[in-house]
Amino acid sequence: MKVVFLIFTILILINFTFANDGFVLITPMGTGDECSTTPYGEGYYLPTGTEITIDNECYQLDFINSSTHLQVQYLGKNCSIEHPPTTIYPMNECVDFKLKEYNLSFMSIISIGDNIPSQSVSYVYYYFSNFCSGPSYQLFFTNGYSNNYSKYLCVNGEPQVYVCTGAGGCIPVEARGCTNENVPMPYRVEC
Repeated sequence: MKVVFLIFTILILINFTFANDGFVLITPMGTGDECSTTPYGEGYYLPTGTEITIDNECYQLDFINSSTHLQVQYLGKNCSIEHPPTTIYPMNECVDFKLKEYNLSFMSIISIGDNIPSQSVSYVYYYFSNFCSGPSYQLFFTNGYSNNYSKYLCVNGEPQVYVCTGAGGCIPVEARGCTNENVPMPYRVEC
């Protein structure tokens, strides 16, 4: 009986070990040709070893070569591309990181860990739920990051998000609580 219990326990541990490799942190380090010393821009905290949807596009990220590289596969809108385009990035080096469908890229450092830059505004997306609970990934913006369309601040531990017009004016948008109505994936915004 002890042997059966031991085998059952080992199988459960193996299943949890290989079900999801962990998470990868993609820290933006600026918009120039080289990484700056201060994080700036749009970054990600993403699960590896599973399919995830980001803005209606499906990806799978995996560690390869003894976790010295990150492989990003673009699986299309329905996670159905038979031979997906693949990009491989070295870990812990300054790289120009870009998800396939975005025109925006940032010089970034890809690492294993969860140290999102302090005071970042994080959109926490819950990808297996209709509510703000369960498995999640994060899209984050460093404090003070802005572009032509938006601005992100963390003030006294509260996220402040603005939608900006081409004329330079910005309008605050509500960024508290769980947003799960009329969106493809529920999310919460936090600092």
